[in-house]
Amino acid sequence: MTPAPPVPAQSPIPQDLIQEIEEFRKCCHNRYRFNSFWDNVLTVLSIGVALAIVACGLWELGKYSALLGGLMTALVTAQRAFPFNQRWQFYRLLNSQAENLLTDAKQGVITLQQAVITLKTMRLDFAQQIPRGASAQQPDNGGTNDGAGKSPDPEPAPSRSLSAAAGNQAGTGTGSNASSSLTGS
Repeated sequence: MTPAPPVPAQSPIPQDLIQEIEEFRKCCHNRYRFNSFWDNVLTVLSIGVALAIVACGLWELGKYSALLGGLMTALVTAQRAFPFNQRWQFYRLLNSQAENLLTDAKQGVITLQQAVITLKTMRLDFAQQIPRGASAQQPDNGGTNDGAGKSPDPEPAPSRSLSAAAGNQAGTGTGSNASSSLTGS
């Protein structure tokens, strides 16, 4: 007598949803690579210009040193105006979470509803460029998230995101209540 194969408790995730998650992951990966590349370019240029300024100072080339100082100011301004560093970190995290969602969906460890809700939340975060799971939280105290004037919930909210806890552990939570309201603890 051979044992019967285990029957999944939920319906399998449709292939088109799995394909949609994979396309989202690829988009996150492409944005990660773009932002990482330009962050590296600006960093290397800044280091090179800083070394050139020092060299000009040693060889008493004041005019060139002044020009390079202006170039350094432009590079620093570009780094502040285009936050490639923060963006590549954001997209790398979102890419990893999309990979986790894809694995969970392929292995059937989540329900169809959980997969759809998580993908919707990730897309909203992607569009707003805010940390994972923060779009799912709505503060009850007039727009701030400091907990002042907020009555405690009688029951913890159910988990809205499979990997919100991982995102908050990675320092992407937006407030002191971000972890507790998303993970149900």
